[in-house]
Amino acid sequence: MLALKKPLIDACIKSAQKNGWGDAMGILRGTLFLESEPVSLDTLAERTGYSKTTVRSNMNYLENLGMVRRVVGPVGKQHRYKQHRYALETDAEAMRPVVLSAVRDELHSISQALNLVEKNLDANGAEAEKICEIIAKTRQFYEKMARIMELMSLYTLSELIEILESKKK
Repeated sequence: MLALKKPLIDACIKSAQKNGWGDAMGILRGTLFLESEPVSLDTLAERTGYSKTTVRSNMNYLENLGMVRRVVGPVGKQHRYKQHRYALETDAEAMRPVVLSAVRDELHSISQALNLVEKNLDANGAEAEKICEIIAKTRQFYEKMARIMELMSLYTLSELIEILESKKK
């Protein structure tokens, strides 16, 4: 099973690195792929070699991001104890706010940076004029992207697919 999951784990590690997260987060997320049942902290620690503390903190972060969901269920013969298990979030509608939020954060960050560059730009000379033109074009792009994100937030994914497919020629 590990050999089957390796490409998924590698992709999750790359994604984690791209987002500035540690490899552990990518490995843990990738480990949840292809699981038919939620996986316990103990099992995740055993499979990855990470401590339960590392697993717990990373899984909490992934849960807060909306990438995994926690399932709490009884364990033991008399069900006196409850165990936390984790499953990969596969509901597209549940993941949509996560994706939209990440894109909005990126758009906001770039927009703020453009404003700062423009504010600090010495407004004299041909070089400043070129930079102002670049900033204006870049700002237009990011404004369009923000509008797309706004429109995407108004509809479910099924509705968006239906709308876009109806416009295909």
